[in-house]
This record gives sequence, structure tokens and C-alpha cells, in this order.
Amino acid sequence: MPPPPPPPPHLSFAQSAYHELSLYSHIPAARQPQILRVISGITGMLPETTLEHHLVYKPKRPRRPGSNTELYYLQLISIVPEEQKQEEREEKGGYDVKSQKWRMRLEDFPEYGGKPVTSRNVFGAGFGEGDALGLVDSLGFMFAPTTTTSSLSWVLLFPPSHAVPNAQYGNPYPTSGLQPLDPARSWVLKAAIRVKSHQDLESVSTGHNELKGFKELMRGICDLEVVERLALDTRVR
Repeated sequence: MPPPPPPPPHLSFAQSAYHELSLYSHIPAARQPQILRVISGITGMLPETTLEHHLVYKPKRPRRPGSNTELYYLQLISIVPEEQKQEEREEKGGYDVKSQKWRMRLEDFPEYGGKPVTSRNVFGAGFGEGDALGLVDSLGFMFAPTTTTSSLSWVLLFPPSHAVPNAQYGNPYPTSGLQPLDPARSWVLKAAIRVKSHQDLESVSTGHNELKGFKELMRGICDLEVVERLALDTRVR
């Protein structure tokens, strides 16, 4: 999958490209507090709560019949500020999607084969000032669904980054009407490692071993497994 074209010069941004290795586990709501305590004990850190607003886009032009070129969904992602500050700011003007600070994310279809982890390329760009929504439109993408994701994260080692400071934070998102996608309020545990390139075999092997070690630590508490590829299919059909 080719990387997305760079933003125009008037839009400040920081690009990133990496190879993601990951394992997944389904966590029932009743087990979530226990899982949080276990992982906090392993990492020596408390989780960081994050609420993200995802805008999903698809190419305006359909795939040509007989073409071997795959078309992929693209996401714009913005981190929603904490709820208390959000309520204070909602009273002053509400939520304006165009004034958010967005980052772009384009995920490849996971690699095929009997690998011990889910493996795929990820491309992204963090935007500072400028019209990110207008940029995505100019690249030939149209708006599809929108989702909001709540996550609890532990980052053991931050990768080197030259992102624009505070580029992901924008106006508050109205969360009062949000409903969980799963009525049972279950969670998905994702353990992921980023390496610079899938061609860096030494780093990929190290990543495999790190995930294998974490899987063993969590054995008996939850089952971390390779996810079905079609569950992470980012291709447009």
C-alpha cells in the first residue's frame, strides 16, 4: 500500500510510518478492573484514559473493474479533552469539527501467513494549523462513518517523535449522548509494538519475542491471540 501524499506546504504536519506488531484479547466488563490492576503491576504505571473522535473517509472514486490496486479507508483522529474541562467549554461555543486538531492514519491490511502476531504497516501525519478536513477532501476522499473510542493506555517507551506540540487537542466533543457499541460494555485489550520497518528483521524478531513474553505473563488472566485478518480489513469493498 503506497503512503498517502504529503500535505501542502501551508499545512503544518509531522509524518510517521511504522510497522505494527500486535495481539488482542476480548475482556468482559466484569474482568476489566482486574486486568487493569494486573497490567499496572507489570508495567509499574497507571493507565492513561483517552477519548478519541474518529472521522472515517473512503475514496470518492470506486475501484476500477479488473484493477489490482486496492482502495483503503482513511481516518482523521482527534483526542477529546477531559470531561470536566469539556463541560466548561461546551457552554461557551459547543463543538466545531473543523476547529479540531487532527492526525491522519492509514492502516494497511494485515499481512497473510502463519505469523505469531498480527503484522501491518501504518502511515500517519499529525497536523498543526490548517484545514485538515479540506486536505482530505482534496486528496479524493469522502466522509463515511464517525466513531468515538474510549481507551486505557500504557506506553512503556515513547517512540521518537517530531509531532506538532498539542496538535491532537481541540474543542470539546459532546459526549452526553454517546452509547457503547457493545451493550455488554466489554473491552478489547490490544498489546502492540511499533518497529520502523518490516524489513528490519532484528527489530521485528525482538518485537515478536516481547509480545510472546507479555502473552505468557498474561496467561491464565486473558488469552492474547492473533486476530482474524478480516476483522482488521481496511480495504474499501
